[in-house]
Amino acid sequence: MNKQTSLPIATQIAHIADELRSLSDNGQHWTDDPYQIERFTRIRALAAELQSLVDTRPLEEIRAIFSADLDTKTPLAVVDTAVIDQNGQLLLIRRADDKLWAMPGGACDVGESPATAAAREVREETGYEVEITHLLGVFDSHYSGTMSSRQLYHFLFSAVPVRGEARTSPETLDVRWFDFSDISWTSLSPGHHFRIQQVLAWWLNPSTKPYFDREEEA
Repeated sequence: MNKQTSLPIATQIAHIADELRSLSDNGQHWTDDPYQIERFTRIRALAAELQSLVDTRPLEEIRAIFSADLDTKTPLAVVDTAVIDQNGQLLLIRRADDKLWAMPGGACDVGESPATAAAREVREETGYEVEITHLLGVFDSHYSGTMSSRQLYHFLFSAVPVRGEARTSPETLDVRWFDFSDISWTSLSPGHHFRIQQVLAWWLNPSTKPYFDREEEA
């Protein structure tokens, strides 16, 4: 069974719109044929209409965004970091955008490695300097519950705190340490429930192999 069929209809529609947008932009990038360009432009317009069915933004705004961003499309590289202290507590942030709890993380900048980005995001969002210790997995947002209009590849790292103290940022409403048993799984930002389960599995058994999405047979 295809993994997509287990996702909410709205999420499936957003994924299809994103793939059509990618096909349109990448197709236009590699052709000079005016008829092909016209077809790819129409595909991009249809992708915007499809996205508008499950998006709170007006269609014209989505069309403008799609038309202004014509680079070739690939999944975005993002990071999450499971910072665990000597007491076995996990550091979580309460995000400013959806008001839900999550591991600190964000997009990688051009020129930095995923591990460097992971440490930077923790510092910016929580006030803690950390040492990255392990790669716990790579998660495709299409299959891990993350809500995003673009496909994301999440690099999940573990880390230990080195120095600093909790402080909020423009992206965070709260910063707090949690025992795994005290985490409110229903109050986590989409996708973090799945990734924190991998963190817990590794914490209980350090020989747990890093996670990656496996293609299911049709």
